[in-house]
Amino acid sequence: MSDAKGQVPLQTSPELLRIYNAQAHEIVDAITAAVTRAQAGLNWLRAEPPDLEEVRQMLYCIASDGKRAAEIVIRLQALIEKVLTADSMDGAYSEAALN
Repeated sequence: MSDAKGQVPLQTSPELLRIYNAQAHEIVDAITAAVTRAQAGLNWLRAEPPDLEEVRQMLYCIASDGKRAAEIVIRLQALIEKVLTADSMDGAYSEAALN
């Protein structure tokens, strides 16, 4: 459903949904990686003797996964802000507002 200007109401944009779903998938991947690495780090700590170098590597990876998730959230916030700004200016937004 679009208006005379070819603009699509915010709630019906397939492009917005596609981008959001892709970003949400990336966030889940980053969080899953962090949890998996934390579990591996706990296993390395339980080893006899504990392998502290492996734990250190896992902690660096967990920090990286957390930063990646945060960057994705920031991108999503920017996307939503961009769409909402375009929506409030025009009453609807064009697909070009997503790019």
